[in-house]
Amino acid sequence: MTKSQEILLQITKIVETECAQDASALLAEGFVLLGVSNSVFEDSENRFVYSIGFPKPIVELSDWASANF
Repeated sequence: MTKSQEILLQITKIVETECAQDASALLAEGFVLLGVSNSVFEDSENRFVYSIGFPKPIVELSDWASANF
């Protein structure tokens, strides 16, 4: 089993966000980037959806991440 597969088995919380700043902040918290895809909404903006998983206990999240995700 690869390290990536081990991490995926340990994910305790998965979130999706369209905000690049939120994605960056969550990665700094220890989240793992699982994927990036195009937004399903058709509008004038070129948005991406960031799928991010947290491989640690949820109690280790900051107040900001707990309150928002």
